[in-house]
Amino acid sequence: MSQTTFLQALVASLQRAGRYNKNDMTPPAVVLWTDKERQWEPLLPQLRAQLPLLTFGAYAPAERRGPAYYLLCMIARALEDRLTTEAAPIIYFPGVSRQELRAVEASPKELKPLAELQYRGVFWTHKNARDWSIAAFLQAPDSLNISVASDDATRHALLRALSKLADEPLTRLQAEAPLRAPFLDALLNPDQERSILVWLDDAASFQASLSHAEWAAFCSGLKLKYGVDPVADGTLAAAQQLAKQNGAWQAIWRRYADAPQAFPNIAALLRAARPPQLTLFDLTEAFPQDNEQAEQQLRHQLNELRANYQGDARAQVHELEKQNAARRKWVWAKLDQAPLANALEHLERLAIESQRALGGSTVNEIAAQYAEWGWRVDAAALAALGAVEKHADAQAVQAAVNALYRPWLEHAAHHFQNAVAKQTYPFTSLAAPPHGTCILFSDALRYDVAIQLAAQLGARGFATDAQWRLAALPTITPTAKYAVSPIASLFTGSDMPKLEPALRGSNAPLNSASFRRALQENGYQILQGDELGEPTGRAWTEWGAIDRYGHEHPAQLARHIQNELKSIALRVEQLLSRGWKQTLLVTDHGWLLLAGGLPKIELPEHLTVLRKGRCARLADNALTDQMLVPWFWDANGRVAVAAGIGCYEAGKEYEHGGVSVQECVVPQLTISHSASAGTPNVQIESVKWRGLRCAVQLKDATTMMRVDLRTKAGDANSSLAAPRTPNAEGTASLLVEDEDVLASAAFVVVLSERGTILAQQHTTVGE
Repeated sequence: MSQTTFLQALVASLQRAGRYNKNDMTPPAVVLWTDKERQWEPLLPQLRAQLPLLTFGAYAPAERRGPAYYLLCMIARALEDRLTTEAAPIIYFPGVSRQELRAVEASPKELKPLAELQYRGVFWTHKNARDWSIAAFLQAPDSLNISVASDDATRHALLRALSKLADEPLTRLQAEAPLRAPFLDALLNPDQERSILVWLDDAASFQASLSHAEWAAFCSGLKLKYGVDPVADGTLAAAQQLAKQNGAWQAIWRRYADAPQAFPNIAALLRAARPPQLTLFDLTEAFPQDNEQAEQQLRHQLNELRANYQGDARAQVHELEKQNAARRKWVWAKLDQAPLANALEHLERLAIESQRALGGSTVNEIAAQYAEWGWRVDAAALAALGAVEKHADAQAVQAAVNALYRPWLEHAAHHFQNAVAKQTYPFTSLAAPPHGTCILFSDALRYDVAIQLAAQLGARGFATDAQWRLAALPTITPTAKYAVSPIASLFTGSDMPKLEPALRGSNAPLNSASFRRALQENGYQILQGDELGEPTGRAWTEWGAIDRYGHEHPAQLARHIQNELKSIALRVEQLLSRGWKQTLLVTDHGWLLLAGGLPKIELPEHLTVLRKGRCARLADNALTDQMLVPWFWDANGRVAVAAGIGCYEAGKEYEHGGVSVQECVVPQLTISHSASAGTPNVQIESVKWRGLRCAVQLKDATTMMRVDLRTKAGDANSSLAAPRTPNAEGTASLLVEDEDVLASAAFVVVLSERGTILAQQHTTVGE
């Protein structure tokens, strides 16, 4: 949105309404803008300066306003006051709705001459064919997508504040969303603290925006309460007082620190205001160069950890955390100017978690410890890498991560490999799930990442049971993906030359098409794209691109993970909202990630039939000192796996295929709608609409429950109506006050006393 204002967005929307495809359309003669409630009238003077705007009404040619025949003449460019632009003129109809203009026979006689324009022009209206209200224009996903509270106070304040709202940047409105009455009223009557910050941010524009009387009042108030004369002293003197944070200025600093993004120019003013007598050793929060000095010093100190032993690096990270933790609360951290201080929080956690080594003597014992706490080491390393973007910062964090993480990673890999070498690998197949289950396969969903996903799903109101299982060996997709499927017994690797199984009785390696066909033949729906399927049966769907992204962009993977998790969580929510009883989320393998590259291990390629990053299928009679494991699909197939965290290819930062807890211990998440222990299994029997009133009938409801209507089932802030308690008959009536959400998708949700979602059902407002 950059610094685009509300008014500029409105102008752009009106201009887009008149655009057309010159290849297959004739240009519209006019854009028709109906406004039954006359909400937009205060902006007409500003809009006339930017648009070919005409207004239906009493004759006033100076304002380009007039009755029907005047407007028709203006459209035809038949009057002396001609529209100079070639764009389609816009006719604004105050007090007239689209329906009135379209009802040719029933429309008022003064409108009838203009009725034919609906066939030669286009309407600027909401997609539900209603007039654009201010609230709808702000909130619509295909418009500004800025939420607005639906209460009466906000609705009235929105109309009052329109003239001030017009000049507000969309970035600020988005930051303030959902817009409420106090914020909107403050636009008309800004408080003194905010006015001072606005003046500091752009003095010339602020003064120009005020009348002479308003400017005089501002100057007087600033002199009396804050001791600064805007005219005589200027903004630099005020910035020096702001930095000192003494007396009344302390409250202004707090106001600035709460939302520094709203005042982007104050940082440069504070930089200029730093007294020259202060040295860079006198670091304070107030000046950006002090934070920059601290970041530069921390960058140097983290880079020095590259040559440290793990114990020394751990002690140094603890000390750096003590020195820099407070900076995470500075205003510069909110402006994303303290990335290393933020990364240090995760490095401190990495230093603490990596102090202990994985124990256990068997594969299952080691895997259980990893699932209990070991994954936290990986999560901390990943979070630290994901906290920075600039190359210099990334190098510094990588140095610290490698000093702390690599020794732990190598020890864990060797310990796990020793256990695997001593016993039969205890892989267990996935049993066929019950009906009502959709299996969601997500490639390379590592265990620590899956735990983050489980937390996000919990925040959305879903119950998630996280278990661990072992991946098939070697941990590459062509082997492990089919092994985790519920039809794994149909496949074999006998006589297959590489590491790809085939359907029994076939010598063609499995591919996506043949795998999906086999699933369908065994009673599983295949859901591709956004398909939701029939929730009474079983289904298989695939979602997520962690593995592809990791191979292509290993250096950016840590920052990209959160986008993947949001996407997977949304897919799960879509499936459960469709009516699936549960989603069973499985994966094929995890991965190793080490900035700077995994160590290279030699394995001559002529000894192999297929060589991957951390595994290889050996040729017949080939001899090697590498660790050998049987291929999951054919015990006679010899597979070499790289020792420790080594890799058969040089320069690999992201890889899998070997034997380590990160690659082999994989998640299995069972996700369903949440229900509190001891709470009746409440059911939504019916949802009926009469206009904007929704009647919900429940079965097994109690008066301790509440019924809500939301656009997002797990988000209480998306409520469209005041939640209600069901009566003794299990009925609750919800009233939607905002007509602009008519025909919008929504969810009826039943909540426990603690706010847990007990049941939900998709609906359409006014359906």
